[in-house]
Amino acid sequence: MWRQTTSGPQWRRPAWAGLVLAAVILLGGSGLQTAHATRPEPRARPGAARGAPQLQPVRVGIVAIASEVGLFLAQERGYFAEQGLAADFVRFEGGAQVAAPLSLGELEVGSGPVSAALFNGINRGLEVRIAAPQSRYEPGYSQLWLSVRQDLADTIRDYPDLRGRTIAVLTLASTSELLVERALQRGGLTLRDASLVQLGPGDQLTAFANRAIDAGLLIEPQATIAADRGLAIRWREAADWSPGIQVSNILYGPTFTQRDVSAGQRFLLAYLKGVRDYYDAAIAGRGDREAVIATLMRYTPLRDRALYDRMRWAYLDPNLTLDEDDLRTTMQWFVARGLVERPVDLATAVDRRFVEYALTALGLYQ
Repeated sequence: MWRQTTSGPQWRRPAWAGLVLAAVILLGGSGLQTAHATRPEPRARPGAARGAPQLQPVRVGIVAIASEVGLFLAQERGYFAEQGLAADFVRFEGGAQVAAPLSLGELEVGSGPVSAALFNGINRGLEVRIAAPQSRYEPGYSQLWLSVRQDLADTIRDYPDLRGRTIAVLTLASTSELLVERALQRGGLTLRDASLVQLGPGDQLTAFANRAIDAGLLIEPQATIAADRGLAIRWREAADWSPGIQVSNILYGPTFTQRDVSAGQRFLLAYLKGVRDYYDAAIAGRGDREAVIATLMRYTPLRDRALYDRMRWAYLDPNLTLDEDDLRTTMQWFVARGLVERPVDLATAVDRRFVEYALTALGLYQ
């Protein structure tokens, strides 16, 4: 687990980070960049005391974002320990970067987005599988907004008003671009009817301030921060025009899919308990919301308590239901644009054994 200090978690670069270059070659043309990973300095665990049961370490690639809360709760509340496991979180700059070290066996688990890189890697023999869904966009629980510049709030009122506008996306040739295309389609428009530019969240705030963009896809908390600063309004949440789209998944490498399936099953069981704790508190309204916020403030960079009351929270499914039709639709969009060479067989890409084990043990969410 992370070693907490007054300045926050302390990170170090794992010695194996350079090894991902070999696997990245498999993803040529997918947009995947070299991984820059850091691992938290370990803190002594209760299980490390003399005579206590030894916990099996599980290396988990994360980005330290709110949608990974199920992992954080499972670790902090002892659910992994109940299964004889201890999560060793390794932080990456982007979720797409976990696939290569997963395939190499340098990670057992990763939190990763639905991306062309993932599908290309599987097509080219990368030993990475989707073990479970992580987050998706649902009404009231979309952490992605189409924000509109404050001075245009009275001008851009509906989707057709996006014609001729400059719209920022987090990453071109990704699900961000797919979502903008769908938003334009709601207004009878196409991508040719707008100008798309690629800007990260921080750069979008600057571009709104300079009036360089008219609208942009912004994740939380930046969407709320932009609204607080009077730069842009949160115009439409992603679920308004694309409800149910799968955003990220729990990925397994060959250590769990081939060599130690039992550990992979136990990991998913513990993870599901963490997800349900989150669902109870954040969505069902019958859990300790403040405790979840405290966990997120420890495990992510977002430590402004007040923001949690104003921003949208992530949606995590309490039964880990994966909409394969949605996944297939996204994949086909990548194929149509030449970003993925050929469709991936989802029977190969999705390994259902782990969710089935967890649901058998815990039953359906009530």
